[in-house]
Amino acid sequence: MSNVTVIYRGSSEPFKEDDWLLDWLDNDIPIGQQILTNEFTGPTPQLKSSARTLDEQMWLYANAYFDIYGHSLGSMNGQYALASSKYPERIRGAYLYQGPNIYSLLTKEQKLQADKLRDQVFNYVDFKDMIPIGYDLKGIGIIIPVNSKEDIGFVDRHMWGGYQYDSNGNLNVPEGKMIAIRTAQTKIFIKDQLNTLGKLAAKLKASGGGLSSSEEIFLDSQCVLAIANGVYQLVQQAIQDLSKEYDTQITEIEELWEDTLDIARNVGAHLNESERIDALSAGGCTKQTLVTQPIKDLKDKFSEIKSIGADYVSLVDQIKAGVQEQLAADQDLARQVGNL
Repeated sequence: MSNVTVIYRGSSEPFKEDDWLLDWLDNDIPIGQQILTNEFTGPTPQLKSSARTLDEQMWLYANAYFDIYGHSLGSMNGQYALASSKYPERIRGAYLYQGPNIYSLLTKEQKLQADKLRDQVFNYVDFKDMIPIGYDLKGIGIIIPVNSKEDIGFVDRHMWGGYQYDSNGNLNVPEGKMIAIRTAQTKIFIKDQLNTLGKLAAKLKASGGGLSSSEEIFLDSQCVLAIANGVYQLVQQAIQDLSKEYDTQITEIEELWEDTLDIARNVGAHLNESERIDALSAGGCTKQTLVTQPIKDLKDKFSEIKSIGADYVSLVDQIKAGVQEQLAADQDLARQVGNL
């Protein structure tokens, strides 16, 4: 098994399930009090159990990488487990939702571990929800505020009811956070690829006692390709974002000219259209200066950016072609890669 997912459930609804007292009286309320007072009196039973459970599973599946999910109390359990794990190098990523921030309650060693894992932890928070407290201080992972709906009930909001998505199914978050999210996702992608290559290298060494020159060349090129593909994804997404921004600016530039003409018509109602345009031109306001030239400058810049992106695609394609040539020339290597 190469990947394992651990999911920590949130609290049972009060008065609804048999274990709700354990969740709320033994864990939620004591943790909340400690966060609000910033006085850590020790981990609650579930925090300790969450860390123990994660380490037990990581020991059981010793060759696997782990993804962690948690909501509400489950988010706090996930935060504590990843900060306490004996095997942090095998935590692939964590995806946490609507949980209080327990960073201030960790030990110095746990905080250091949480800091090292920051770019692998995606901590989503709807700040209109009353449950996620403590985020005025430093948190665990990338704190991602959600642009949420108004006027929904407390329970619905806490259960992801305020989350909004675009037409492509992407969560609506502040644009500035998307850069951090995409960069972190790219790091995880590259790490996955390099881990796979590490397994391949171990397999090749085991089969022949060492690596041949062709195997070394292949592995090196694959490492470069993994990194190139990761950065390529960022470049492509950046171009898409810039394309949207480009279209928006073009529209705003064209609207500016129309707005300028409308103002001139109101101010110079006694003039004909040609006279108004001449008056604007005398003041330096022409369609050339306000529309034509700015649009040309934008097109030139965007074309340059797309050209850089195209060059990067070409570089990645060249690396891929080189890898395929290496496989074609070494059938035994191709067979072992195919059997990985």
